[in-house]
Amino acid sequence: WRESYIGYKRFKRLLKRLPTAQSSGSFSPTASLSLREPSELEAPLLSGPYAEVEALFFAALDDDLRRVNEVSVAETESIETSVALATGGEALLSQEEVAALYCRLAKLRSFMSLNATAVKKILKKFDKNMAGTGREPQLPSVMKRLEAEPFSVCRRRADGMAVELERAMPPDKVPRLRQLAQDALKRAGGGRESRPNVLPLALSLAAGLVVALAPLEAFEQADRPEAQRCLGVLVATVGLWLSEAVPFFATALLVPVLAVASGAVPPKLVHKTGELEQAPDIAKRVLNSMFNAVILLVLSSLVAARVVARCQLELRLAAALQERLRKQPRPFPLAGVM
Repeated sequence: WRESYIGYKRFKRLLKRLPTAQSSGSFSPTASLSLREPSELEAPLLSGPYAEVEALFFAALDDDLRRVNEVSVAETESIETSVALATGGEALLSQEEVAALYCRLAKLRSFMSLNATAVKKILKKFDKNMAGTGREPQLPSVMKRLEAEPFSVCRRRADGMAVELERAMPPDKVPRLRQLAQDALKRAGGGRESRPNVLPLALSLAAGLVVALAPLEAFEQADRPEAQRCLGVLVATVGLWLSEAVPFFATALLVPVLAVASGAVPPKLVHKTGELEQAPDIAKRVLNSMFNAVILLVLSSLVAARVVARCQLELRLAAALQERLRKQPRPFPLAGVM
């Protein structure tokens, strides 16, 4: 439902234009290039009268609320059908299915609650920015209207369904059920605990160590201990990746560390001294093979593009060109290319 949340950041950017909105110029919604896009990036808004900014604000709010209502009603009706099967005279769902349904309901309740909070917060900011215009605060009237919105009705229905599902479970299972719902919300929000999962981490590293040190006949006959150690690093890395004991980026960063520490990289002969490489030299060689000037150039380009998009520099430049060349449309495409 990522596309259906209230566009809180977009409303904040709109309200930031209010202090300069008393200019004599006219506010044109089309000059902002886009009012509602699924991404978080919006075109820079031009200054204009307070009344027109207010109209644009509430038009966008109505559009967002319509989207929230559609998702809430459809999902609530779908879940109600399943709850009826779980809480009827003959329970047709297993405890595992009831737990999965409870987690799904928890996500819906969180969705509706977050949107209600977003509306309340952004309306407080709106009233604060409009305080010097003589307009009545909009928060009380909008919150009263919000109570009658379909998603608010669905929110109350969802609270009742959560109670019914908890009653359908044995009392000793309810705390576990609530914990499963909290974990599901963390995963849905992208939140993961920063501390690693110790048991999978230990098992993965132990499996890699066993493979690296076990007397395997194929490697002994070939007299290639580095190949066996490399296999151990591979086993440990795959274990960490599958178990997600640590974040994926941490697993990737561990590969060169494990390769050097385990001796999986054979040392080369240093021509200047005629001696074999030491551990620091091997580490430098491994890291140089993973990162070079070309990779740095590509990453720098991506970062620069993200900065330009985040600051909306290309849209601001287009708005400035449009303002200057509004009476000369022909040079505008050429200026855009330049």
